[in-house]
Amino acid sequence: MAFKTGSELVENLKVKFPTEIFSYREPVPEKIYVEIRPEAVRSIAEYLFRGLGARFNTIVGIDRRPTHQDFQTTHIFSLDQDKIFVLLQASLDREQPEIDSVTPIIPGANWAEREIQDLVGIKVKGHIDPRRLALPDDWPENLHPLRKDFVYNFRPEPVEGFAPKPVEPPENATVVPIGPFFPVLEEPAVFRVFVEGETVVGCDYRGFYNHRGIEKIADSVLTYNQIPFIAERI
Repeated sequence: MAFKTGSELVENLKVKFPTEIFSYREPVPEKIYVEIRPEAVRSIAEYLFRGLGARFNTIVGIDRRPTHQDFQTTHIFSLDQDKIFVLLQASLDREQPEIDSVTPIIPGANWAEREIQDLVGIKVKGHIDPRRLALPDDWPENLHPLRKDFVYNFRPEPVEGFAPKPVEPPENATVVPIGPFFPVLEEPAVFRVFVEGETVVGCDYRGFYNHRGIEKIADSVLTYNQIPFIAERI
């Protein structure tokens, strides 16, 4: 299905989801912000992804408590042939922010959901692999570095005895460890590849060992001109 304008797409969504969409705005042509009920994110995402062939881009989680008294998620899709971006925005409870996982429908959302769960503390319900992605294994529970009330230079004490939780390979699969790699310009990484014969049937990845918290520093103490200066040197 092709759409000539973003408004035409929104009208289609409003017919499909008459009670799940609160409002929409188009601040620039072909970039549509759609306010939705949080509980509708999976059904609308599935319609965009499978029904309309939209491409999933990423998910953004924001702590808006100081300004809007809530958390917010934005699921970003693009209809490449129509040159339209669709941003599904949901307001989440400030005390218990949570939203349904879309990873069972869109496998590419796996890391983005785990990242907002780690760094912003938005619980992603029904995720198929809710392990930590970016934070160390000994990082305290309920402490999320990209929340507004997290102090940028706080460093929790390391705790002995924690180790990565590997994924169990599929039945009858053989595990082929690759790494750890310690490249100079990239992050260290470990891969556990699951194979059946010569067929790769899965993979478990662990990285983010060099996570430096640059986003938090940029969000709190750096000026507009200092941020690219730091980012370009990583």
